[in-house]
Amino acid sequence: MPRGYGQDCPVARTLDLVGERWTLLIVRDLLTHGARKFQDFEESLAVAPGILSERLKALEEQGVVESRFYSRHPPRPEYMLTPKGRDLRTVVGALAVWGSKYVHSKSALVHEACGGPVEVGYYCSRCHRRVRDVRLRRTSAPQAQAHA
Repeated sequence: MPRGYGQDCPVARTLDLVGERWTLLIVRDLLTHGARKFQDFEESLAVAPGILSERLKALEEQGVVESRFYSRHPPRPEYMLTPKGRDLRTVVGALAVWGSKYVHSKSALVHEACGGPVEVGYYCSRCHRRVRDVRLRRTSAPQAQAHA
C-alpha cells in the first residue's frame, strides 16, 4: 500500500494493509461470492479499472488474495482469498454488524437458521470462554494472545 500510518499498533498496521478505499469491499465480494474475475469486481463495485488493479495487486503482494488463470489466451485471472484473507471474515462481519446497527439499518448480518441478528464478541483461545473485558497490550511473541 502506498501510505501508512507509521504507528506500531496492530490496528494501524492492519489499516496499512486493508484501509485503502475499495480494499475491504473487494474482500467482502470474495467472502460473499467466492472466486471472482476482474470484470465481476468492476460490475459489483463500479470502481475504476486502474484502482481495482492496484488494490488486487497489493492484496496479492500481502498474501491476502491469490490469482489463477482461467484463460491463457488472452491471459485472464480470477481472484480468490488465501487463508489469511478468509480470516478477514470476522473483520468484515464486525463492520456489517456495526453498520447495520448505526449506519445502514436496511440490511443486517443474520443467523441463517433462525433469522436473528448476529452480534460480534471475543472469546479466549486459551480457556474457550467468552470475554467481555479486553485490552490491547504488547507481547513478545508474534502470535501471543492476551488472557483477559
